[in-house]
Amino acid sequence: MTLERRPEKPSLPRSFDELNLARLSLISMQSRVSRDTHGWEDAYPEGGNHVSVKCIGTLEYLVPHGIDNDIMIGIQNMFLASGCPASNAVSDTANSYLRWAGLDTSGRYHRNLKESLMRLSHTSYHVERGWFTGKRFQTVVFRHLHEIAFDTAEAGGGFDQGSRITVVLPTAIAESLRRGFIKPLDAQVLAVLEQPSSRTLYRLLDGSRYDPGRPGQPVSMLQMNLIAWGRRARILDLTPARVKRTLEAAHEELLKSRYLSSVEYAGRGVNTTISYVFAHHAETSDPELYDRLILHGVSPKMTRELIKNFGNETVRARLDEAESLSQGRRKTGPGFLVAFIRVPEDYRGRFALSPVAEQAKVSVASVPFQPALLSLPRVPEADPDALASEKWEAMSQGERVKSTVLLLKVAFGKRFTGGQYESMREAMEVDALPIDLIRKTTIRAMAEASQDECAALIRQQLYEVNSLGTS
Repeated sequence: MTLERRPEKPSLPRSFDELNLARLSLISMQSRVSRDTHGWEDAYPEGGNHVSVKCIGTLEYLVPHGIDNDIMIGIQNMFLASGCPASNAVSDTANSYLRWAGLDTSGRYHRNLKESLMRLSHTSYHVERGWFTGKRFQTVVFRHLHEIAFDTAEAGGGFDQGSRITVVLPTAIAESLRRGFIKPLDAQVLAVLEQPSSRTLYRLLDGSRYDPGRPGQPVSMLQMNLIAWGRRARILDLTPARVKRTLEAAHEELLKSRYLSSVEYAGRGVNTTISYVFAHHAETSDPELYDRLILHGVSPKMTRELIKNFGNETVRARLDEAESLSQGRRKTGPGFLVAFIRVPEDYRGRFALSPVAEQAKVSVASVPFQPALLSLPRVPEADPDALASEKWEAMSQGERVKSTVLLLKVAFGKRFTGGQYESMREAMEVDALPIDLIRKTTIRAMAEASQDECAALIRQQLYEVNSLGTS
């Protein structure tokens, strides 16, 4: 079944992609593949290497395609949010997997989740001289999912909303995520791309913008031979006209979302060249502000409307004020936040003072609470069970520091510079920063959407540590 649309709803607070998977594009952008598609091969030059990739599917499950891309991105982010456990495993309900993937939790998506996990766990890949470790390129043989376990209501049955699923990532992917070889995905772009093929092409385009050796310098334009690009998108019929038709709908959505500013063709037949020019989203929107509103349950559509109508600075200031007003009170719903951002004067001066509001000299009043229609993916608490605690205790100091630095990067992103992350790592290695407290505080901040306040506290601690070191 082809899933052409997904409902408008809160997306992930922040989403990342492992850079090797994004560059290699191992999942076909096609929403459907024929029953005789059991594998494919590709080879191309990159970074001075001759890279070759071989996909070996099965007669029953074929090769990964369609929403498999969404599911795999969701699993990566579940793993990152869990602190990259040493077991390489994540476990949660079927509904949680779908939410992390940005998909609906209806019955048909439960069916397709199971099919997707089967494809991801049964398909093997042989990547020769194409997997970057941070220092050199390696040859690796792996599957997207090394192991999978789940429960169903009856033998041979499908998933339901309560089905518990555990997946284990292969060492190559888990270690790369643990090392922090990741890049952010634009939540605003993902929220408006309705077709699985568009989201898969977005992932390939965004991954192809980065040189593995210089991941902080994305290019502003890409130019490729059309047939070679069709292979990279894992389009199975490589006649020029067919490649163009397969790309067409995805191009329309990526242009409409303003991720791309233009797509142009030159030449004819197999000599056709395709050129992409990327737009500059960072100049017109604030991803961190967008994520804060999404965490509060405001829909992506409404979030974009607020930022467009009032601007980043006004929305940020009014959101800060609304959060201060609600401190120490029952959790506010998205309806109050939207109303306050639109017309804050309707609520100022009508609220009983809370301790936080008193300190800030802001009046607070009681308003009706509107519950979120869909809950966001659950962010695990630190040491959620005895097993997690045992794994943490079994880690060496270096492993704990490495895991915590990665958690900090996921939680705070550009709130800290590369130099500050390095200073934090050095301080935790010598116990100048309390690693357990930093970790627990960070996880709590992710759950409460209070990263700005938490980052300020950590920054102050880091300043004090550095001041002592130079005194």
